[in-house]
Amino acid sequence: MGAGFHIQIVNATPYNINQVKSHSYQMEWDPSSQISPNSFTQFYAEFKETVGHDSIDDAGDVEYTLEEVSNFNFTISAKKSGVHGLSTPVPSEAGYGVLVEWQNIPNGLFVYPTPDTTNTSAVGWIHDGVVTIALGYFPSNTQNPISSYPTPNYGSGGLADDQSVLRPSVLHWANNWMELFAPCIQNLCLNELTLPGTHDASTYCAGSISQSWVQTQYQNINQQLSQGIRALDLRLMLSSGSGDNQFVMCHGSFALPLTLVDFLNQVTQFLADNPQEFVILDLHDFEGNWTSQTYQDLSNLIINTIGQDKLIPPSGISQPLKDLWQTTGRVIVGSLEFPDSMSDWLAQNTPFWSSSIKQYWCGTSVTLWSDVQSYLQQQIDAINQPNNFLWSLMAQYNYEGAYGVPANVPKELSSFFAGLNGIKSNIIATDWWNRVNTSTGQLETTVNNFSTLINGVPLNILKGYRRANNLPLW
Repeated sequence: MGAGFHIQIVNATPYNINQVKSHSYQMEWDPSSQISPNSFTQFYAEFKETVGHDSIDDAGDVEYTLEEVSNFNFTISAKKSGVHGLSTPVPSEAGYGVLVEWQNIPNGLFVYPTPDTTNTSAVGWIHDGVVTIALGYFPSNTQNPISSYPTPNYGSGGLADDQSVLRPSVLHWANNWMELFAPCIQNLCLNELTLPGTHDASTYCAGSISQSWVQTQYQNINQQLSQGIRALDLRLMLSSGSGDNQFVMCHGSFALPLTLVDFLNQVTQFLADNPQEFVILDLHDFEGNWTSQTYQDLSNLIINTIGQDKLIPPSGISQPLKDLWQTTGRVIVGSLEFPDSMSDWLAQNTPFWSSSIKQYWCGTSVTLWSDVQSYLQQQIDAINQPNNFLWSLMAQYNYEGAYGVPANVPKELSSFFAGLNGIKSNIIATDWWNRVNTSTGQLETTVNNFSTLINGVPLNILKGYRRANNLPLW
């Protein structure tokens, strides 16, 4: 068997997307003939030669047009022999390129991924996962291109190396994806968006702790946000320090070498560089002997560090993004873990969302993806319309139970959160964002985990189209 994946096409327009022509060489390739308005579909693609044969020229391409939009067309090309523009063979686990070439994009039409100045989009993909390409119709708006997509750097196998075109293609637009697609998502509220999140976001600095389950991330907070994350799962502990330094990040009973001040400073730095993005801080755990005074000190620290004007009050749950963008508010601080005794004080003295964010997690006893999938599906199936609060699916588990290694499952996440599951989700929190887990026994150690981002953004475009046209979100 060769390397296979699904291509998903999202049609957030009032017109049919029609296939013009298609051909392939040494690959399974049966592109959809038509994608109806306000819909999405998938088709399978597989390079027929065994993974590892870089010189084999397996390839396929398909051209589409959009009804009633003259001269516009786009071509999706998949190529076994390497990433577009790369002159030499690439590693066997990395060299599968998918490229979209856009012709005559009209005003009012947004395409995903964002095209560069040559009207091409490099598309990252995941073996056995889902690649998503989208069109969205939003009249009176114009999409601005980005600069040329970078060529992957394959290096020598270190953590900083690219092992597929996925990472460099995503990093080129992920830092400000909400701004790039603002006309598409402006009518949605935060609880209606599909947002990538990181589980135990602070644990990137846990390398000195011997327990394998403690670390779940490699990237620091600024990097996570710059690479598309918009919701951060925080765990806090009271330390022996004083003043602001008494608040440190933790995972369970293990303190991390990171203070809350340092954490928040990374958030404010990201927002200074990307002022149109929104960030959700989910305060999920409070370790130690907390008192009313320490909760008040914590609240004051967060407000003073981020800035009162940057915090969105609970009333923001019912405001579409276009209204929030008219304010200075960019950060939500929420928790369901505040004690009842603090709720009144928080409501009266802070802009915190003391009744959000609800987390759904399958628990420490789950050690198989199939069980995680079953649990997640139950939660999603129970949702008939957007909740009136922020909520987060912890799409996370450990291979060997409570003290095992956090799993790295990008292809499973990619497939599960494509389509309706992704549309219905709010925050999707995962481990190992944008970096593989190289610990012994890990699977998919050469595949970056951008799963919830590369499908979430185009599904947000579809939801934004539906809202703009008074259609059900799902």
